[in-house]
Amino acid sequence: MDFSKLDIYMEQMPQRGIPACELSVSKDGETIYRKCVGYSDSAKTRPVKETDTYWIFSATKVITCIAAMRLVEQGIISLDDPVSKYIPEYADLTVQSKDGNISSAQNVMTVEHLFTMCGGLNYNISHELIKKAVVETPSTLDIVRSFARIPLEFEPGTKYKYSLCHDVLAAVIEIATDMKFSEYLQKHIFDPLGIIDMGFRPNDEQRDRLSAQYIYKNGTGEAIEIPIFNKFQLSPEYDSGGAGLFSTVDEYMKIITAVACGGKTPDGYVILRPETIKMMGENRLRGNIINDLASTRLHGYGWGLCGRAHIDPIRSMSLAPVGEFGWDGAAGAFSMIDPINHIALYFGTHVFGCNYAYHYIHPTLRNLVYEGLDQ
Repeated sequence: MDFSKLDIYMEQMPQRGIPACELSVSKDGETIYRKCVGYSDSAKTRPVKETDTYWIFSATKVITCIAAMRLVEQGIISLDDPVSKYIPEYADLTVQSKDGNISSAQNVMTVEHLFTMCGGLNYNISHELIKKAVVETPSTLDIVRSFARIPLEFEPGTKYKYSLCHDVLAAVIEIATDMKFSEYLQKHIFDPLGIIDMGFRPNDEQRDRLSAQYIYKNGTGEAIEIPIFNKFQLSPEYDSGGAGLFSTVDEYMKIITAVACGGKTPDGYVILRPETIKMMGENRLRGNIINDLASTRLHGYGWGLCGRAHIDPIRSMSLAPVGEFGWDGAAGAFSMIDPINHIALYFGTHVFGCNYAYHYIHPTLRNLVYEGLDQ
């Protein structure tokens, strides 16, 4: 192994407008690369440390899907189940056509549609019905019920659209287990893995360790500091399955490292079975629906049961194998699970609006890891 090129690339992050970041890579359950770069504050008085915390935003989705797939393999929920089996309000959905007409949905929204972002929902968290629910009934389940009163953008199962589907999936977990989503994660994932610096509501000490947040100017490559916030934390009681977690890099790595290694921790705790993990990295977008996903950063990828799913190395120009999967976050986080080679990767940062990270930094980091492994 030779990660000298990866080292140089990481050390140049501040010159690329990424003031603070961390990268961790594991193989076969062991950390093979760990680096912190930059400063956790804009005054440059706090060098980045491995104890820094970050709002991870949509990197939460990976954890939610792992939690939900535990229930799938246990037979507690099924991919074919109607969402209305758990949340009755989803039995009477409507669809708004392009001309504005609203009619009853003809297709049933299923649990698989939630995993695959094919439910017809959007990401408009400022909709008046959602805002009303946040004020009146701020629990996870009550807020998710309000989504069902908003017309869908298309019939479930007919298109892909990045949306609040994984927030609904978290509510399904609550009903299926009779536990708050946060409690389920604590009992079945966080506690067994010894995770203490991950959750939906950081305490004062964890907030003090939050890395500064920035907004990125893609033209000039500048990062402008902004107040630290998570707009997807819709209420103090809301457990957002789509974007609600904070974490350190090392705590997040405990989970994805176990999944990359066949779903088992070093002390023998089983998060998922290998056959379940294999399913998660397989494309589930059927027919032309995959065209809704394609973008400048996702050519050669489909969408599986845990975010992007690698399907074509020629088109993607990725050195990762077919079956690699994971996702990223609104503030630049990037996670990767390679169950074929037992590799996990997590890049932590706190920079919003950085298209440069998604299009260039993430794929470059991924490929430099594989190049380094081949040396």
